[in-house]
Amino acid sequence: MSKPKTALTGRLTDMDLRLLRVFREVVRAGGLAPAEVALNISRSTISVHLSDLEARLGMQLCLRSRGRADFKLTQEGEALFQAINELDGHLDNFKSQVNAIQSQLTGSLRVVLPDDVLEIPQLDLPATIACIRDQAPQLQLDLQLAAPQELELEILAGRADVGINPLHSHRPGLDYQPLFHHQSLLYCGGQHPLAESKDVSEESLTQQELAAPSHAVFSGAAHLYRLFPHKSTANHMAARLAMILSGRFVGFLPEYLAERYVQTGELVALHPERFRYRIQNAATFKRSAAEHPAVQLFLEALVIRE
Repeated sequence: MSKPKTALTGRLTDMDLRLLRVFREVVRAGGLAPAEVALNISRSTISVHLSDLEARLGMQLCLRSRGRADFKLTQEGEALFQAINELDGHLDNFKSQVNAIQSQLTGSLRVVLPDDVLEIPQLDLPATIACIRDQAPQLQLDLQLAAPQELELEILAGRADVGINPLHSHRPGLDYQPLFHHQSLLYCGGQHPLAESKDVSEESLTQQELAAPSHAVFSGAAHLYRLFPHKSTANHMAARLAMILSGRFVGFLPEYLAERYVQTGELVALHPERFRYRIQNAATFKRSAAEHPAVQLFLEALVIRE
């Protein structure tokens, strides 16, 4: 007596799963013709797939004809359809388990931020941190401060997972999620000779020594920086602010950072109608890490004020 043929041996292939999906949709639709819409393939192709599945399993699954009314499952087909529904249930349970794992993330999340991050009015970093901690209490946070050009390099080198920085350019391999804009103006310190000048000319202004970033500036602002032949540089915003407050330099600063110093007279805006530019800020991360659960959690937890 010969042994019964084993329908499925080894691992299920992608083709096996595709054929099972076609069979499931045909049964749900009640025939080949109505299944064309759900599967977005022709009736003849569906018929070929069913024949392939029957040959693969070594059993007849359905009695089919051109019409809907004549479609009928065999006993084996009924049993297979029930097994497919059970498999769907297991897959749903698997998805729920994965979602539960994501809500209890472990490991670390390395975030790199600009050095004036607490001054940015649109970003509530403390609330963001609290949200991340509440949703992932076992996730270790590693926060770093960096200049914009350092920030992107830290992410590209794999030393950080995600960051927030002014969007100066689009580097290959990185993705950017726009968050908010800020305006930058030209300032001098309250003790600078130009602070008391009511009608300083643009020529006199551009002859002052500029406290400039040591990295490439935003393309929309480059024409303004080129107007100043005399420059000293610093890689961090805080250092440029100190240079300007010294009364020996002029320099561009975000309005949000300069505001309190303007109110006390320690900073003065120079020709704000002319020397100004607007810049986009974005969350930055490796394109290959866009679906990483910890990165997704950070992006979802970001608290951005209007």
